[in-house]
Amino acid sequence: MTKWVCKVCGYVREGPYPPDVCPVCGAGSEAFSVLEPSAKADSPKRWKCTVCDYIHSGEEPPDICPVCGAGKDKFILLVDEIRELTPEAVAEAEDGTINSALDAVTYGLYIVSSVMDGKFNAQTANSVFQLTSVPPQIAICINKRNLTHEYLTASNRFCISILSQDQSDMVRKFGYQSGRNVDKFADVKYILGKNGCPILVDCLGYLEAEILPDKIVDVGTHTMFVAKITSGRIVAVRKALTYGFYRESKKLS
Repeated sequence: MTKWVCKVCGYVREGPYPPDVCPVCGAGSEAFSVLEPSAKADSPKRWKCTVCDYIHSGEEPPDICPVCGAGKDKFILLVDEIRELTPEAVAEAEDGTINSALDAVTYGLYIVSSVMDGKFNAQTANSVFQLTSVPPQIAICINKRNLTHEYLTASNRFCISILSQDQSDMVRKFGYQSGRNVDKFADVKYILGKNGCPILVDCLGYLEAEILPDKIVDVGTHTMFVAKITSGRIVAVRKALTYGFYRESKKLS
């Protein structure tokens, strides 16, 4: 069976023909070429974009991230060497092994939405975590380059749509394109929360939140917004989508 490799992101697909669209970066079939039999389908090196968490396989990182457009300098090497835990292994840990261990930290995938001047925007986010139960508080970490960052800064409110394992298509729709170029809510069913932000109708559950202005933290490329939860509920009984599950499902697609 012929193997095809995406020249943009390194994704490999096996079959008689290349896919119409790369499921990882969205490149068209013209971006695929035949993977030579002598080449390795799984590159020994993995590179992670520190802006959007995109993973690239290859001897070198891409010049431009196909997901967020970040430059080559924003990629870090993940060293996946498996070692028995010994004093020597601990002593020899370095940047690449640290990056790989951090990449193993699991978390969920969510859609963070907000409103500004009567318009809606949303993005896929993984840095969403509960801080306290009483009062209920949550934190999100958003890249400063993202349009959602502008919406959050302007409105001080947002909604989180919690995704289930059968909603990987929402990750791509809200994460692999910019709201500056497309209407991400086109053909997506949603309703407005109490705070005016859109909630995906088919989500597992949702939370509405109000950003606390005195608890906005600059963390370099990103901003961390701490917010109090004002409303929310479970909508369906399904398994939540995690980043680990999403990655594995992409490999099988």
